[in-house]
Amino acid sequence: MEEWDSAIEEAISVVGATFDSHRLIQEIAHRNQRRYVQALAAINSDVPFQVLHSRLGRRIKVIADRLGFVGEESRSADMFAQNSECMKYSRR
Repeated sequence: MEEWDSAIEEAISVVGATFDSHRLIQEIAHRNQRRYVQALAAINSDVPFQVLHSRLGRRIKVIADRLGFVGEESRSADMFAQNSECMKYSRR
């Protein structure tokens, strides 16, 4: 998933000093639509969004930590407007 690092960093620079992984994944998908759809299509699962978002979420944590953000467990609406667990990040 390291191939998503620059997209994640770009999205973080846009969303600001506080964000959650759901919001960031929406920004990544919006800014990288073709790549995002291709990644979904490459997943052999009945839940490709869940698989891709989980992978992106783990990579977001690595990048956020490196950029000096602190994460905490939270909940928010995901891409399908379902209230579910995510990570909320803020600057240290």
